Amino acid sequence: MWRTFFKMSLTVGWVLWLAVMAWFAVGMARYLPSADATLTPIMLTSGQTARAEVYRIREAPLWMEARFGGPMGRARPELGESTTRVGALEATPRYVNPGEPVRIRVRDGKGLDVVLAAAPLSAASATHFYRKLWPESHADGALLETAQGFPMLAKGTSNLTFTVQEVGPALQGEQIELEISAPIGLKRTAAGWDDVSTFIFWPFYAAILGAWALVWGGLTWWYRRRNRRTAKQAPA
Repeated sequence: MWRTFFKMSLTVGWVLWLAVMAWFAVGMARYLPSADATLTPIMLTSGQTARAEVYRIREAPLWMEARFGGPMGRARPELGESTTRVGALEATPRYVNPGEPVRIRVRDGKGLDVVLAAAPLSAASATHFYRKLWPESHADGALLETAQGFPMLAKGTSNLTFTVQEVGPALQGEQIELEISAPIGLKRTAAGWDDVSTFIFWPFYAAILGAWALVWGGLTWWYRRRNRRTAKQAPA
């Protein structure tokens, strides 16, 4: 009796493992092309162009930042500065220094044609300074990136063309990188992308699946070995 129960338990366990493994494989196939940012170098000279190819498994917002050279700690007032008013609704930023203007036109040949304006400095790392690129209607930072009217990338492959429309004198000729951010992340996820963002924690899922396979594999080996011993010991 116990053999039948144990065998059924092993079978059910392996079937469940295979089902979860299939879910994991499909999820990773959708997650991997959606998780990485795309970087495109461009020189800040009026009329300068650059191109990038971006793939999305479904329609996604065009979240972009301009990456300026560091290092952190270097004073770059030309990139702007913002603070948050105490008690302001939704912590709306107030621009102390808007920074030198940077306006980039983005087209994809499918109908997307938008001019993005650089907001004041929003973040810094050990090697870069970051300015978000907003549609001109959002440039004062009063509207969120999820607000209606934010530009969207079409499903599939988009061949984007970037053209420098305007750049302030202090930034003329500087080589920067345009970063097209992923629609998923720990800090923000685009609407409708929650099912894909779940796989940000894929190492945790992989560890569970691996441990499950090891345990079930060990139990299966033990069960078969015990059955062989029982068969040998059985009287002829």
